[in-house]
Amino acid sequence: MKKNKERIKKFLEILERVPIVTKACNECGLSRNTIHRWRNEDDKFREKMDKAMIMGNKAMDDLANAKHYSLMNKDHWPSIKYRLMHSPTVKEQTMLEKHDKTVLELRSILNYWRDGNIEKREAEEQSKKA
Repeated sequence: MKKNKERIKKFLEILERVPIVTKACNECGLSRNTIHRWRNEDDKFREKMDKAMIMGNKAMDDLANAKHYSLMNKDHWPSIKYRLMHSPTVKEQTMLEKHDKTVLELRSILNYWRDGNIEKREAEEQSKKA
């Protein structure tokens, strides 16, 4: 199939919204084989397609984050827990994710950690066990 500027433009616009090649192909009447052939043969098209995919992925990330935020606002505990467990600041500060501890124990450990007294906490734990 010959390159049609209008179809290419439409394909790239769809890809910027939804980074799914099959969906973009179906919506603008192009086959995946055609798109992949153009991508392999034309460096400029490849660059435009890559940029459109990046923008599409960012759009999908924004949508996912908005949905996630909406669930957290509705006190959806699994969403809140996911956010806390995958937040870089919590993950880096605690280093305790692999342990199955209660929320109160984790808060206590974090307070010791922030105050620089983690060794003191460990000593208290040892004295409790003894």
